Amino acid sequence: MRICVITDSASSYASKRFLAESLLLNIDLTFVSWKDIFFNGESGDVFFDTDSQISIKKFDAVVLRSSLASITPQSLLVEYCQSQKIPLLNDIFYSRYQSTNKLRQQMLFSSKNIPCLKTIYSETAPFSYLKKSLGLPFVAKMASGSLGKQVFKICSESEFELFIKNRKRDRKLYIFQKFYKNTGDYRMFIIGKEIFGPVKRIAKKGEWITNLAGSTHARAPKNKKTTTLVEDLAKKIGLEFGGIDVLIDSKGVARIIEINTMAQFKVFESVFPEINIAQKTLLLLKSRLRASGK
Repeated sequence: MRICVITDSASSYASKRFLAESLLLNIDLTFVSWKDIFFNGESGDVFFDTDSQISIKKFDAVVLRSSLASITPQSLLVEYCQSQKIPLLNDIFYSRYQSTNKLRQQMLFSSKNIPCLKTIYSETAPFSYLKKSLGLPFVAKMASGSLGKQVFKICSESEFELFIKNRKRDRKLYIFQKFYKNTGDYRMFIIGKEIFGPVKRIAKKGEWITNLAGSTHARAPKNKKTTTLVEDLAKKIGLEFGGIDVLIDSKGVARIIEINTMAQFKVFESVFPEINIAQKTLLLLKSRLRASGK
């Protein structure tokens, strides 16, 4: 079995874990940089290595990992794998929802009746409207931010005006959300139909964002509310792999914060070392290939 992992870094924690487990499972794993992906419009082929022009269709399955440096669109690989009938991790989800930034996710959750964070998007919403709708403080987020970055707590009109001034300069897409006071949120993982975790994430002293460096991560007991919510979400949107962030509000309602279809799992495996995310992911792809007769 040959699997192609498209990633920014073959030396990241996730890449090393995938490689180690692939050797144990007798899987031939190849790492390809997003920047090395080529598309030939005449042949319709997607390949890498301009000398040997190794086609992606030579692989039995493909895994997409996140990229912070490349501008190569994810849709190029999704549509190519779909046209060539190459199994792609999360292909059902990707084929339905090409764009999964924070605004798109909130629209998706709302359309599927999934409890989520109260969210407002507008380029022109006045402070008075946001204050009335969301309360104070409220949160402003870049739609494509990650790892707790580009997230701001807005406590006053002057902070809001500064935020808007900066967005007019950098022209970044943003959303506003209700601030939910809590003792921490939860990261859960889904692989196939199995749900793992949760890991409770607690902000470091003096901070409020839970996924910044210095935050505390600890095992949390299984919670029927969060598990049921994640199961319902995965079923409704066709998600087979991902990190899912959940909070429980002051009324005890479990709400999806966001999903990450290319989630890192170093912290998760450190908290739950008995849960082998890389192995389970590769076994999921093997089982899909067996089921398809390949």
